[in-house]
Amino acid sequence: MRVLPNAGKLAMVLGTRTILLDSKHRFLPSLTQLNSSSLCSLQSQLHTDASSGICRGSYCQMSQHPVHSVMSKTCFSTKAGTSNGNSTGRFTAAIATTDACDSNAALLASGDLRALDPIFKIYGQRRAFSGPIITVKVFEDNVLVRQLLESRGEGRVLVIDGGGSTRCALVGGNLAESAHNMGWAGIVVNGCIRDVDEINACDIGVRALGSNPLKSNKKGVGDKHVPVHIAGTLIHYGEWLYADSDGILISKTELSI
Repeated sequence: MRVLPNAGKLAMVLGTRTILLDSKHRFLPSLTQLNSSSLCSLQSQLHTDASSGICRGSYCQMSQHPVHSVMSKTCFSTKAGTSNGNSTGRFTAAIATTDACDSNAALLASGDLRALDPIFKIYGQRRAFSGPIITVKVFEDNVLVRQLLESRGEGRVLVIDGGGSTRCALVGGNLAESAHNMGWAGIVVNGCIRDVDEINACDIGVRALGSNPLKSNKKGVGDKHVPVHIAGTLIHYGEWLYADSDGILISKTELSI
């Protein structure tokens, strides 16, 4: 177990909890837009360190920022914090959905691991995220959504069943920023979002059917922590969600590769 001292610096530059590298230890394209001199310097150092074997193996300690190697991908997990510096208190590593499917044929066959129908668009800077699921069921009303996203997320994923309505938005830029600050790993909306540019600038993973500039009702009607049926799959509170560029998986239990 070795130490890679650049992890703390990398976390401060990116302010993120999960950084993916490809098989050549380069940042994935989603991070290349962050073209600061500090990031470029860190990328060069990380490439050198990884190539020289400092991060060889399935796990390396990185100054309290763990590194997990998943097949040809390396997942740098950093500890997320709130805007006021308070820690959200959990580490998580992204697991590639393709690897999860290939390694868990028995779970797929039993239905304990399911893939959502590919109906969602990708928003937010965090293209890969995972965590325990919190469910909420609403219809063109986001009061309960706000209540949840303004509470401590602790690395969880909020799955919002908006009934598939595209007539208004259930999540906007302010809520996405609040979710990030409160430690939510991601948001999946069976409905629409708005303030797309703001959400895309936020370090959180978001999936939604699309966008609509109209805001939702504020009556507070809905249910929390109930089973929801989204994208051809019944999803239960407490299950696990894994999302990346290839799609979204729902697992009855936490996965490992």
